Amino acid sequence: MLKGQDFRKVFICLILLTLSISSGVFANGDQEGAGVTSDKPIVLSYATNRPPNDPQSVIWLTPMLDEITERTQGRVEFKVYWSSALGKSSDQYNLIRDGIADVTDFATPYVPGKFPLADVANLPFAAQDPRNLMKAMYTLTEEGYFDDMWDEVEWLGFHSTPSYRFMFRSSKPMNVKELKGLKARAPGGLATKWEESIGMVPVNIAISDAYTSWQTGLVDVWVHPASSVIKYKFYELECEALLDVGFYAMANGTNAMNKAKFNSLPEDIQETIKDVFHEYAFIYMQSGLDQDIEAYNVLAENNIEVYNWKESDLDDLKATAAPIWKSYIKDLNSKGYDGDKLVNRFIEILESLGEKPPKLN
Repeated sequence: MLKGQDFRKVFICLILLTLSISSGVFANGDQEGAGVTSDKPIVLSYATNRPPNDPQSVIWLTPMLDEITERTQGRVEFKVYWSSALGKSSDQYNLIRDGIADVTDFATPYVPGKFPLADVANLPFAAQDPRNLMKAMYTLTEEGYFDDMWDEVEWLGFHSTPSYRFMFRSSKPMNVKELKGLKARAPGGLATKWEESIGMVPVNIAISDAYTSWQTGLVDVWVHPASSVIKYKFYELECEALLDVGFYAMANGTNAMNKAKFNSLPEDIQETIKDVFHEYAFIYMQSGLDQDIEAYNVLAENNIEVYNWKESDLDDLKATAAPIWKSYIKDLNSKGYDGDKLVNRFIEILESLGEKPPKLN
């Protein structure tokens, strides 16, 4: 039988053993929990108005998100909400600002008053090659011209459409005067102001109504990249000619992310996301250009003429854009920005890339 002192020693040993075992169990539990957490991927929600079978979804968006998953070795995955499932195109910015979605793509003109500086990319006749517009926008970003725009969200990159062109339903204008009075699809923003300035009649048309608006003659001119002839099946309907002059591109399409969510990510993942979005911006651009090439083949197959104007008439057309540029500068200055500085630098960059924007003097 154990004496009092021996009993106390045994009792203390049992207590220490119990604590040791308990500590080991909790420690193992903590380790297992940490292991589960580290193995579980970060799932980011992506909101887009594009359907999953849209050419840009197939060629650009899905591969881009897959690339991020691959480069992060599965640490980041995406849940995509297609076809405006979380909100229409004009809501995309608010979705990520308010944390309803983590990432999105949107056109800055869809957020009136928020991104006036980015509208510089939409000035008519800024560049014939939209890839140069992209380069100019990234250069301006690197130089800090757009820093104040991203106070509410994290900017991930710009992307651009191909150049917009005029598809004529039943006419073939040969100079600026012959454009007057034609009902044209309104692209929005500065491009619509330019249409009005040369006497065209802008008509707001939902993309979903493209085919019927063309079929019924609601518009005389469809203003969009050449690929619209395939996308909206205009080749099935009456089409006279395509004027092969790029006068505008939406080069301020934007990818952005909820700022708090972005800041919560490890730095290496932040860098990977920005790198991939930047790289794929030019894949987006090239995809659009490839679709335009396909469209020219479809136009030829359906005997729809692709034509151009005499150089002097093209010069006259480009000259009509100068007042829009001057008005844009004035508008920026009235809002407290240095419009002259931004636009002059924009012109310098474009000219260094071989472009010839309108003369403002």
